Amino acid sequence: MKSSLMQAGLSAKEYYTIGEVSEMMGVSVEVLRKWERDFPKIVRPMRTKGSTRLYRKKDLEKLQMIYRMRHTEGKTISGVQKALGTKQSEEEIKQEVISSLYNIREQLQGIVDQLTQL
Repeated sequence: MKSSLMQAGLSAKEYYTIGEVSEMMGVSVEVLRKWERDFPKIVRPMRTKGSTRLYRKKDLEKLQMIYRMRHTEGKTISGVQKALGTKQSEEEIKQEVISSLYNIREQLQGIVDQLTQL
């Protein structure tokens, strides 16, 4: 990572665009977007009406933490998620899948009922 974000004069601004954050951290905007998808409970920049991402100091601190775990400690995305407590347990995933399958079954049964009435 480029020089520490905390030493980069963060207090001078309240909000930073994704391009500014990308440059400060030395990672691409694509990586920042991916981290936003991989860590939706952790990385949540504000958005303007035009959907421009705006990062605050607290967002940058969280991104620094993810960066450190990924690049300094060598953790995988899954490892970082586990360390941050954001990874769903297998049981939670199973329950979501089962619930989705029940909904699909109900929808299919409704279609079958409609077809038998024709």
